[in-house]
Amino acid sequence: MRTGFAWMAVAGSIILAVFLVVDFELLRTDIRETYGHIGIAHEVIDHVIFPIIVLLVPLAVATRWLIGRALEPLHEAAERIHQATGRERGFRVTLADFPTEALSFADAVNALLSRLDDAARRQEGFAADVAHELKTPLAVAMLELGRLKSAEADRVIDDLAAMNRLIEQLLVLAQLDAYAAAPQPFRPIDLKDPALDAIKLCAVNAAQKGVALAYREEGGSPVMGRVEAVTAALRNLVDNAVRVTATGGEVAIVRGPGAKIRVIDGGPGIDRERLLALSDRFRRGEHASYGGAGLGLSIVARIMEVHGGAMGSHPGEPSIELDFEPDVTI
Repeated sequence: MRTGFAWMAVAGSIILAVFLVVDFELLRTDIRETYGHIGIAHEVIDHVIFPIIVLLVPLAVATRWLIGRALEPLHEAAERIHQATGRERGFRVTLADFPTEALSFADAVNALLSRLDDAARRQEGFAADVAHELKTPLAVAMLELGRLKSAEADRVIDDLAAMNRLIEQLLVLAQLDAYAAAPQPFRPIDLKDPALDAIKLCAVNAAQKGVALAYREEGGSPVMGRVEAVTAALRNLVDNAVRVTATGGEVAIVRGPGAKIRVIDGGPGIDRERLLALSDRFRRGEHASYGGAGLGLSIVARIMEVHGGAMGSHPGEPSIELDFEPDVTI
């Protein structure tokens, strides 16, 4: 905008100079002979250049001040948007001090934010409806089949359990996508709580395979996040760890140091490139369970992305580490 006004001022000055030169007839030969080049130069300075400077200097100052004053509400709104950091649902641009010319743009931005909020709420509602409509019949079917006490019923129960796990994975992904569209404020989390919850959720499978589950502290600190999402991430990692650990081995969740937590298994370990490859949706590892969809590490990576953290393999031991305050990507 300032550049446009500057070009307008330059063009206007040139036109004014041409007009004054023509008006004073300074191009006539007899006038040039009468006044000489120095006299004409004085005339041009006195009647052309000096008036232009007197006009343009205050005009430039006034233009800069007016543009800055008019755009100040836009700068303040941009600063508030930056400070929001994507954590506030229902955020809107304040229109009280906006210039009239920018109101339609700001209204369009607020309307878009409102549609994003509505879409996120609908997606969250859809996820809750799916959980209710699918998980309840599956649970009932598993209870009914459990009464039959036969090998065929046990196989069907295993298939239903795998289906139930897949539904849970898909629901977590849907909730994360809804959160990314319209984030909610994070709350302080003691990583010990989701770690112990993940151990409880995986205890039955671990016991059936003969793998011990343990929890250890190494000076961890609280983090900001959503406890149910962190629990889902740790549960996926523990499930994977149990699969790659031999009978009689141990899977440990180690909290700390700092805003980190890692799952140590009894497998061969995994390098960073392989971990990144397996983080893609529907990519399955060599030890993936039958009927799995390859969503486990993808969900963990997505959860860490939403929390501003990173997932990586811990050097020197067969484990995967979650860092909620990474200096650089692991």
